[in-house]
Amino acid sequence: MLPPCEPVAIRDELQRILDALLEHDPPASAPPDQEPVPVALSALAGALSEALSSLARCIHGDATAAAPTLERVGDHAVDLLERTALCAQQAGATSAAQELRGLLLALACCVARNGGELSHLKPVADAVAEQAELAPDPARSRVLYQMTDDIAQGLSSKFSGASPGSERWAHWRELLLSRAVIATRTLEPQLMAPAFDALAEELPADAAAFFSEGMDRLDYPHAVRELMQRYHDADAARGRLH
Repeated sequence: MLPPCEPVAIRDELQRILDALLEHDPPASAPPDQEPVPVALSALAGALSEALSSLARCIHGDATAAAPTLERVGDHAVDLLERTALCAQQAGATSAAQELRGLLLALACCVARNGGELSHLKPVADAVAEQAELAPDPARSRVLYQMTDDIAQGLSSKFSGASPGSERWAHWRELLLSRAVIATRTLEPQLMAPAFDALAEELPADAAAFFSEGMDRLDYPHAVRELMQRYHDADAARGRLH
């Protein structure tokens, strides 16, 4: 189940994950020269809870004039959440770490839906890619697509058109490819078309491979295969013209 894209709900889900982790599956002890894992997780969770509260104030207009912007608070929260997931992963709590990375998607979506533009895209793009690879379910994929699409649209002005080969371009590329994968798994052509259009326009080299691989799938419904065929043929025609 994907968490709601709202700061208080994200904070509550964070607490649930960490409570379950520390109560039912205590992480391994840290090396002697490092802070004990439960202490490190608690410290990160405390800082992240404060960041999410600040994010809620930014969104609801309760922040003071001197308070950080929505973007700065959002980037800070993304950084803290990424570090919390990494801490859980290093402690051997793989399932909890995956859940925490899933919260990155909800957090980025929350910022995007409220008009913010994150700069710290890598952990978000990685989280979307991980979610895209989970067992495909059309209903879940529809929710995941809407969240990913909101993030992509919210970041388009900042990342679209980045120089190919640059770090910014690599993260944007990962996000667009993941959105196209998720759109395909919704099995809904009206969601697939805009994701495919962006792929063909911004990542033509990747689009060719994506549509070719899609044509190799035999288990898609007729409407999905028909749409994939149309984009595959259009991409092939563009290739012949160049």
